[in-house]
Amino acid sequence: MKYHQGILILTAAAILIPSACRDKGDVDNRPAKMPDAGEAAVKDSDFINLEEAAAATLAKKRGLTYRIISVNGEPRPMTMDLRHDRVNFEMQQGRVVKVTRG
Repeated sequence: MKYHQGILILTAAAILIPSACRDKGDVDNRPAKMPDAGEAAVKDSDFINLEEAAAATLAKKRGLTYRIISVNGEPRPMTMDLRHDRVNFEMQQGRVVKVTRG
């Protein structure tokens, strides 16, 4: 009898736990929409020649995250994940010289 109760409990847990963990629809887990090339180029070009602090402020104002991927031609360690809401800055002499998305 205890064997059957154990099986019943495990079966109920297998059914109920995944449904408790399921997304309730209140969070949008879809990746950010990639802006079209013209839209991104116009906006991203605004970062060129800014100092890091000013570029960071502008990125935050636009709802973007940022990272510095190279300084004076020296690459920095970075993850390889693709995020459309992140701008990558290449810096020379304390200023942004190139901007890419991802």
